[in-house]
Amino acid sequence: MSSLAGQRVREAVEELYRTFEAPPPSAIEGCPCCISTRGTDVLLTTPLRQIAGQALWRYVSGAFLTIGDKADFRYLLPRILDVSVSDPGNANDPEIVLGKLALAEWRSWALDEQRTIESFVGAWFDQALEGDLAEADVGYIGMDAESVLCGAARAAIPIRPWLLRLSAPDAAPLLAEMQRRWPGNMSPFWEFAPEGLKEMSTILSQGRA
Repeated sequence: MSSLAGQRVREAVEELYRTFEAPPPSAIEGCPCCISTRGTDVLLTTPLRQIAGQALWRYVSGAFLTIGDKADFRYLLPRILDVSVSDPGNANDPEIVLGKLALAEWRSWALDEQRTIESFVGAWFDQALEGDLAEADVGYIGMDAESVLCGAARAAIPIRPWLLRLSAPDAAPLLAEMQRRWPGNMSPFWEFAPEGLKEMSTILSQGRA
């Protein structure tokens, strides 16, 4: 994407790589019956920026459940988020990816690391919103922006600024589509972000955040 939103995403991705630069961990631990199916050797021997989305997909799916810990998650995080925006077809859903941040207790990390992640998520939302609205011009409205919003809420990132963005006149087609789908056809992951869901319900019922 050559837009301003796309440029912001690229800059935010580079900042992630700089902020979290570290040598690969010596090993990735996990449940003995699961670790052999996750392809962790590839994650540790492939240069970080070259790790494929499908290899990361298997890791992210089990991260903090059957495989992995904070050390390897932090190491892989820039690439996980990079693939989420550059190769979404081979990435986990945004709700899953960002939900892992809470499991990693990222709010205990250094402030500059937290700000770098928040900046990336903001850029990701802007790009997703732009993409959804572009699809609206050809008769289809995507739900990528909602997915990022839900993931951010799961990570305990305040979503009010982005809900305000949905209130802007140019975002009206997306807001209308979300209101049409509310409440039965929204992302099922809102169940795990009750505070965010409460904020979302306000804008969808009243048309403003």
